[in-house]
This record gives sequence, C-alpha cells and structure tokens, in this order.
Amino acid sequence: MTEVIKAEQMPATVRAARLIMTIEVAFGLVSLAMMIGVAAADFSPGFLLLIPCAALFPALMGWVLSRWPSRRKYVRWSAVAVDVAACGLYVTTAAIHDDLDWVVLLSPSTFLPVAVVIVMLTPSAGRWFAR
Repeated sequence: MTEVIKAEQMPATVRAARLIMTIEVAFGLVSLAMMIGVAAADFSPGFLLLIPCAALFPALMGWVLSRWPSRRKYVRWSAVAVDVAACGLYVTTAAIHDDLDWVVLLSPSTFLPVAVVIVMLTPSAGRWFAR
C-alpha cells in the first residue's frame, strides 16, 4: 500500500506574494514588448540601452518564482532583493528625470514590490522558507 504524506499548506501571505510577483512579471513582459516595438519604430541608441534592464527584472522574478516550491531561504531573500532593486531602479529613474512626486511613489511599480518585501519579511514567510 502506498503511504500518503500530507504537505504543509502555503501561508496566505506567501501565496499573496507569489501572486503579486506573477503580476509583476506579466507587467514587465508587456512593457518589454512595448519597448521593443518602440525601439523598432524609432531606432535610438539610448533607448536600446533600456531594453536589457527591462528584460532583467522579469527574468529574475521568473527565476525566483520557478524556485518557489523549493522553500529554501535563498528564494525568500532573492525575492526581497529583486523587488528592492526593481523599486529602487524605478524611483531612481523618476528622480533623475525630475519626475518624483506622490503619484510616482504610489504607482504599481513601487507599491507592488514594497508589498512583496513587506510580506516576505513576515514571520510566516520565514517559517515557510525555513529549509
């Protein structure tokens, strides 16, 4: 007879963080597709430098999401690091372009990564990624 082993259920906060990161990857891929379309229409060397940066964060977030079921500590801290870097890049870019105001700070590009970082720093996330 086969023995059934019950797996521990993922906490709701960790499930919410995974959903938010999936939404971030989707928005990142859509923005990357739009950037490639604009680069093809208006060939600008400065704009072409933004494409690898726009491809980096969805790729890193996708890698973190693919490692999510492993429940290892480095996955938790990788999620925090990638979201802090994504939020920091967005705010830094807005500050360089002298466009930093409350609308920028409360946009989904800053709100979603901050939400993931806050959720990943909770004790329940720490217990889930304790392998």
